Amino acid sequence: LKRYFELSKENPQYSIDLTKGKISPYDNLFRKHAAEIDWDWRLIASQGYVESHFDTTVVSWAGARGIMQIMPRTAQAFGLSPNLITNPEANIGTAVKIMGELDKSLKKHVPDPEERRKFVIAAYNSGIAHIYDAIALAAKYGKNPHIWDGNVAEALLMKANPEYYNDPVCKYGYFRGKQTTAYVVKVMDFYGKCRKHIPQ
Repeated sequence: LKRYFELSKENPQYSIDLTKGKISPYDNLFRKHAAEIDWDWRLIASQGYVESHFDTTVVSWAGARGIMQIMPRTAQAFGLSPNLITNPEANIGTAVKIMGELDKSLKKHVPDPEERRKFVIAAYNSGIAHIYDAIALAAKYGKNPHIWDGNVAEALLMKANPEYYNDPVCKYGYFRGKQTTAYVVKVMDFYGKCRKHIPQ
């Protein structure tokens, strides 16, 4: 059932014409809030695209809501009331706050700010605990714990295997990392397209 609902989020029919000079109807909100954490607004907009295709009414199989697909419990923790969770301004603003906190938490593990953004995007999708585990597994098994592609991303996939999720350095147990690693790829691919067509 979980797999069915994950697949149902995909919508290959949906496409955006970036040659028109905009990513979404909410570009002004992405610009405004991205500045709060000194991120490229096009990267956060790319997350919005992958999360919901900018549909404010989308509710995931797990109950995440709005453009940036925020879970109600997370929204509450960041002071966002349930009746505002689908409001574009509140939803995007809260998502940026979440990413800012994830960025701070990961700073000591991933010093390079550009590289760290991939870790933050992954943690936004999976929760930071599984990313901590993947960093620890990468360090233990000869991968670079400061690099996402081919290193920590691979270690995250290892958490589906009992040999690794039962490893003493792995504190948060089993995790099927395919969705999260694919999520980072999708966000970064769309971001690459945005950078070609949309001015900063």
